[in-house]
Amino acid sequence: MLPSVAESWTLGPDGRSLTVKLRPRITFHDGSPANAEAIASVFPGVLKAFLGPLVSMVETVKASGPDSVTITFREKTPFLIETLEAPIQKPNGVGTGAFKTAEKATTELISNDDYYLGAPALKRVHVETFPSIRTAWAEMLRDKIDMLWEVGPEALASMQNSNTVSLFTFTRRYQYVIVMNPRAPALAPATVRRALSQAVDRAEIVRSALNGYGIESSGPVWPKHWASKSDSPKFGLDPEAATRALGRPLKLTCLMPPDSPFERIAITVKRQLAAVGVDLLPEEVPVDELAKRAGAGQYEALLIEVISGQTMFRPYVVWHSQGQSNWGKFGTSTSDAALDRVRRAQSDDEYRAAVAGLQQNFMDDPPAIFLAWSVRARAISRRFVVPAVEPGRDVLSTIRLWKPATGDLRASRN
Repeated sequence: MLPSVAESWTLGPDGRSLTVKLRPRITFHDGSPANAEAIASVFPGVLKAFLGPLVSMVETVKASGPDSVTITFREKTPFLIETLEAPIQKPNGVGTGAFKTAEKATTELISNDDYYLGAPALKRVHVETFPSIRTAWAEMLRDKIDMLWEVGPEALASMQNSNTVSLFTFTRRYQYVIVMNPRAPALAPATVRRALSQAVDRAEIVRSALNGYGIESSGPVWPKHWASKSDSPKFGLDPEAATRALGRPLKLTCLMPPDSPFERIAITVKRQLAAVGVDLLPEEVPVDELAKRAGAGQYEALLIEVISGQTMFRPYVVWHSQGQSNWGKFGTSTSDAALDRVRRAQSDDEYRAAVAGLQQNFMDDPPAIFLAWSVRARAISRRFVVPAVEPGRDVLSTIRLWKPATGDLRASRN
């Protein structure tokens, strides 16, 4: 974790409290000071929205000085620091970032000239939507837009050789998974769910379905998390063992959103599972219907993306029964206990052991087939100078520093 609005923080001696020292002279977009009193007044609401039912862990949030806020939890937990990822903003959405919404314009952002790290070089960002990446890409080739927000793996190859556009890839904090409903009769035995994970060739999914833009996954832990061990147990490809464990043919229906990455992943996984006697039946449904059926537990399997990084708090809120993002009743009868051991770790060593135990639990009693971490790209016109970023990090983190290559601050239309 790195400071942003915070300048630094100090953990209390009991491990239940954290005093955050704020940067000086920060203001909200409406010009009001983002001082300790203001932050302490809005942060409980921010935490409630971010934590959901887990907000009961928070005991107090109060200004403990003109430039410091103290947050106290009811228990000692590593999540005390990890929850500070929550964005600082007022109930009306007014925040503190480098860009703010233009007055009476929902599709334009203007520079926050009072931003604490300095005013952005770009003075205005205009946002447009398009029906497809192909349409947006055509507009970019015509020099009518300067950036594509996100380019999926299916379009990246066609953009690689452009002389006018730079591509910046990054690993998203989301991964593709096939959630398995342990309440469905066919998937109730953990042996069946383990066998399905053994039958999947994740390297082929990354290579074929994602055109090489992905990172193999075998569990919920962010691959670069400090508590993740390189020798953590992982599912290996073993179709013969999967066939023996299954023992008989199996037919499964898998709901998925109507989007091209999911379609290609489903085709690849269907072929792989067919080799071990499993007939996977992908069913494309609108996202709202998928969410409704998942929330009612009316599914056998779901091919979706879930947030899992970069902290351990993220998989907690997805897979724990009390998690804010557990909208499909995800998890197994044993996953809550494994996740709670992470939440209640009392030291770095305990935390590492709990993370390793969580990975082992998700192999012994898997709630999903973890497939691959999602890799995306931002496409940016070479009319702009964009600072280099650490490999794998999102180039948007430097947008404040982008500037026209010619020095002309008028830039283009957008």
